[in-house]
Amino acid sequence: MTTQNFNKETADFSKNVLKMSFDTISAFSSQAEVATELFLAAVPSIPEEGKKVAGTYFKESQKALVNLKKHLETGLELDLTDKDAPVKSLEALENFCSDVFSKSAEIRNETKTLVENATKHLPREAKSIVNFWNDSINFGFDAFQNYTNKNFEFAKKIATETLVVKPVVNPKAAK
Repeated sequence: MTTQNFNKETADFSKNVLKMSFDTISAFSSQAEVATELFLAAVPSIPEEGKKVAGTYFKESQKALVNLKKHLETGLELDLTDKDAPVKSLEALENFCSDVFSKSAEIRNETKTLVENATKHLPREAKSIVNFWNDSINFGFDAFQNYTNKNFEFAKKIATETLVVKPVVNPKAAK
């Protein structure tokens, strides 16, 4: 078996394992969603908002799972023998992080709305503490996102300048 065939078979095996793993996780998630819905429907004391939160959680989990699968499959499609493989690998990882950050921004906006609704009945002093806590979390997230984006810029620059395979020139033997 040649090295190229071995690499192709290894990549195909990895793709199949990935597909089966995600299919299994998706099946478990779907069953958990059905079981949770049945449980919540059987307990009349749980408010509708709680039931909606559980439904939203499972739907968002499924979206995240599909998104992660897409990015992992993209990563498996990369030709790691290509001279630009390090840069392409970084770009694939950066795309994944960008998607995660965009989803997190949506969650952050929803959280802000939920916090505003949840604190309507609280005294003004308590609202300021909750808002401070929420803003602190969001600021920390923004700082982490900026840090990650700067690291990707730096890593791509390094990979482009130094990791690209350059031909080796053997010096001629002296006579």
